[in-house]
Amino acid sequence: MTMLLRARYALVGAVSVLAVGSLALPARAAEGPGEFAYVGILTPETVTVVNGQTKTVKVDVYNVGDGAVEDVRLTFGSDARPISADLGFTAPAGCAANVCDIGDLKPGQRRSVRFTVKPAAAGAADPARTVALATSIGGQPSDQASVTVVGTDKGGADLEVDDIADLELRPGGSADVPVAIRNSGNRDVPALGLVVMAPLGVDPALDYRNCEQDAEIGGFVCVFNDPLVAGGVFTLPESTPLRVRVPAGAAGPFDYPVFVAAVGLTDGYVFDFAKRTAGAAGRELKLEGVASLSAKEPEAAEDLNENDNFAEFAVSVPRTLADGTAVGGVFKGAVGDTATVQVGVHNLGPSATIPLSLTSVQYAHVKLPTGVVLTEADRRCLPGTSLDDIDESADLSGVTDLVCIVLDSVPDNGRHLFALTAEIQEGTGYRAGSVRIDGSVQDTKSGNDRAALTVESTAGGAGGGLPITGAPAGLLAGGGAALLAVGLIAFRLARRRRIVTVAE
Repeated sequence: MTMLLRARYALVGAVSVLAVGSLALPARAAEGPGEFAYVGILTPETVTVVNGQTKTVKVDVYNVGDGAVEDVRLTFGSDARPISADLGFTAPAGCAANVCDIGDLKPGQRRSVRFTVKPAAAGAADPARTVALATSIGGQPSDQASVTVVGTDKGGADLEVDDIADLELRPGGSADVPVAIRNSGNRDVPALGLVVMAPLGVDPALDYRNCEQDAEIGGFVCVFNDPLVAGGVFTLPESTPLRVRVPAGAAGPFDYPVFVAAVGLTDGYVFDFAKRTAGAAGRELKLEGVASLSAKEPEAAEDLNENDNFAEFAVSVPRTLADGTAVGGVFKGAVGDTATVQVGVHNLGPSATIPLSLTSVQYAHVKLPTGVVLTEADRRCLPGTSLDDIDESADLSGVTDLVCIVLDSVPDNGRHLFALTAEIQEGTGYRAGSVRIDGSVQDTKSGNDRAALTVESTAGGAGGGLPITGAPAGLLAGGGAALLAVGLIAFRLARRRRIVTVAE
């Protein structure tokens, strides 16, 4: 049996936002807007290489700060952590003396380089060796990582997906995506699965009878009962391509991530898939062989390196317009009652709003009216007046201002609301509060960005208020953990990068 695709993607939990230690909003708030500079390193933690063979290792360098950075460098090894001579290390093309000049990076921009290793047989005292990596910005240290290289005489399959270039498409546009899958190991993979995920809105066009949508991963799984031999390469021919489409109402500017992964399949999975799709109609997605070397050992083996079984690319959509209008409310009831309001943003279109990203965090600043004491706040709301003025330690009863984060893309004519509950106090002449929204670069109309939030005291209200709805559980740990608008990138930086769970 090879790897079993019981596809549980760790990436699924990252498509909205993620709280990740030192990269959270309080750190950004302390430094001020545009001053959070961080270039992260994304690479496998461990690489297994058949002794005497060469292995290519991909390194992604990401700018996950909130502004452009200049003079970025990636360094391999150091005086304190030199690269072992018997590792057979070769620096990426175009890099000198183990130093790669990456140059300038825009927020969210990625650059990829590849180095190779060809380890000699490891001695008993040195079973594993490491390659240390570090990034710097203008000579100042940023991130550090390391790749442990493990040699083996056992051998095995080693699936890899070639890099896929980013695309630029307008809403309603589509394009074919070149896909190449190779087996750089020394044993065959008897059956393949192609997994395609586009978690934030791009539509993969895979209307083939050997492809199905999998609810567990939120993507497509295509099954090929064809062996990929050692040294072999499969591509998707022009007659049956992978095509991606951008919906007509998609928002921009935004880079929509798409993930393409290859996995080995067990006989059992292929058999069950064939039974489920026996009556499917339409064309079949085909694979086309590019190389056809024969494996010395025909039996299948588990994949030596799963971290390079996938490629990611972005579909860049240019700026579209979305006019957000603030939604206010009224705390209504008798003195002593609790009342709940739903406030936030109503998107008047014509397109959706862009998702949460490194460069765009949409939010509502809620200023409570006088005469109410806050008793419960939506878990997407934090005490403060802006993203750079958040006080999560504040006692709820004394809070007068809240920052409520818009976590999702809001469709044309859609609403994103936050539930706030307060107790109405005795008094006269209540002073109105307000809801002010920040609509980001899409919103060119500011006249409707503010709405009133008021109190209406009645003689004998029923009390209680409306139920709280719409708060996504788990997005704010402890009701006050800071949000990070890094999404998928931050998830991988947190080293939760395992694409496919392997089980028997």
